[in-house]
Amino acid sequence: MPLHVFLSQSLSLITGGLEIWKLFKDLVVFASVMFTICLVLKFRNRGVTDWNLLLGLSLLYLALHLVLWWARPGIYNESALLGITYNCRIFAFLVIGMGASLLWERRTSDNTLIFKVVLGISTLVAAFGVVQYFLPSDFMTHFGYSVNRGVLPAFFIDNRPDFPRIMSTLRDPNSLGAYLILPITLFVGLIPRVANQRRRLILLAAFVVHLAALFLTFSRGAWIAALLSAFVMLLWQYADLAKRFVKRWWPVLAVVCVIGLAGVYVGRNTYAFKSVVTHRTGAPQGVEYDSNGFHWVFAKRGLDGIVRNPFGHGPGTAGLASIQNPKGSFLTENYYIQVGYEVGVAGLALFLLLTILVYIKLWARRSTLLAGALLASFWGYVVMNMLFHMWSNEAVAAQWWLLAGLSLGTAVPHARETARKTIQKIAKKSTKKRPATV
Repeated sequence: MPLHVFLSQSLSLITGGLEIWKLFKDLVVFASVMFTICLVLKFRNRGVTDWNLLLGLSLLYLALHLVLWWARPGIYNESALLGITYNCRIFAFLVIGMGASLLWERRTSDNTLIFKVVLGISTLVAAFGVVQYFLPSDFMTHFGYSVNRGVLPAFFIDNRPDFPRIMSTLRDPNSLGAYLILPITLFVGLIPRVANQRRRLILLAAFVVHLAALFLTFSRGAWIAALLSAFVMLLWQYADLAKRFVKRWWPVLAVVCVIGLAGVYVGRNTYAFKSVVTHRTGAPQGVEYDSNGFHWVFAKRGLDGIVRNPFGHGPGTAGLASIQNPKGSFLTENYYIQVGYEVGVAGLALFLLLTILVYIKLWARRSTLLAGALLASFWGYVVMNMLFHMWSNEAVAAQWWLLAGLSLGTAVPHARETARKTIQKIAKKSTKKRPATV
């Protein structure tokens, strides 16, 4: 998925049929979901309680979209179809991952291969992004990137050429920043566990590449989300180690914080600081708001729409899918507001219920590194979705929800061992209370 935009744009230059290339990924996802459901129903009849619950709620979420599409005949059909696809495929990824784990538990229970694939691909994407920063701004046009073909070849802060932003093989810088959050969180949890010095150095080098790419996106939301995810990961996985580190080095940390805050205060009014950090250089000529202003205005418009029609305006009426509508788009700059605007309060409640259930199920597996990284990065993605339509991006959604499904399909770690210890404790207590025989 993180390579899909690049491949569809570049390969279509040779073969033609750009729209077919764009549609191909969703057709593969749909076919995979149908195939997975059939296989689980045929070959798996035990341990599918969670599967049945999440699949049922996901189908209910899909049905709500279809009913609202039928009930709102004035909706632009192309946007409606895209809206249903964007909103529902996150749970399709969940179903695929969970089904694969249920069917091939022996292979998917070993997270080593999963980590190699996830971190290997993300390292390639991050490295290409870092190189991209030093290339000419029209470099991606050689691979079919253009406004007419639906993808911008270059991005800049507030459209100022002196502040370029990278997007690597994804659609835009914010999507790249969001995509890197989970790999960065995995690195934070994985590097301290690696004993081999050579492997640790390799992981550290890849980690630095990810951090450089994240910085060069100049996505403030991604910076905050990645920092939050990494902090939560450290807090959960290495709380004792972190406490000892802070206790030993707190004077140095205090000095670094003071110097950092002083630097922010001194440079707060510089052009570079305003452009890179606060984006408060003013709106470009001919534009009413700057990037900060648009976030507030779009979110308020979306909330007003929910208040006016709490039953929903229909799929595709807000978010990225609405861009297809020739009458005009309706962006909310907030994924949760977008869902509420499209499928109403009931649809938003169902979406949140599914999300909370997945989080609770992952919490039971938090002792594993994969589940821990998913739980920690979850809060980073909450931040990102409060600022962007981030779950609508196929690369970001596929990575987190597929891995969540793979984690949920495995048995709860140490469940049998915990049950055995509990039985032993009960047996000991009953033995102590038993009266002595004469």
